[in-house]
Amino acid sequence: MDLLGAIADRDREALVGMLAEDVVFHSPVQTYRGREQVVHLFVTIGSVLDRVEVTRGVDGVTFFEAHVEEHPVDGVLDQRVGDDGVIQEVTLMLRPLPGLQAAVARMGRALAKP
Repeated sequence: MDLLGAIADRDREALVGMLAEDVVFHSPVQTYRGREQVVHLFVTIGSVLDRVEVTRGVDGVTFFEAHVEEHPVDGVLDQRVGDDGVIQEVTLMLRPLPGLQAAVARMGRALAKP
């Protein structure tokens, strides 16, 4: 399974196996550090993005389409893998702005839940 598939499936176990202990995640909002926090965020992102479909992939960069509520979004997931084969760094970008704003709002609501 690839990283985007694990995020979309909210597969916590797969994510833990893919990510370095000190992984860095650059989200559209801020940067996060550490596997525990990043896995939690990726599982939450998986609940925010609907109908995720990969459009192409090039050397660790995955381009995809998805929906956030009624908003279609285009995304880019860039990952850097270490010599040990685990992901060290991930950057997520989403566009256009209305879709990004909807995603940020939905993430905020999801993260506020206990």
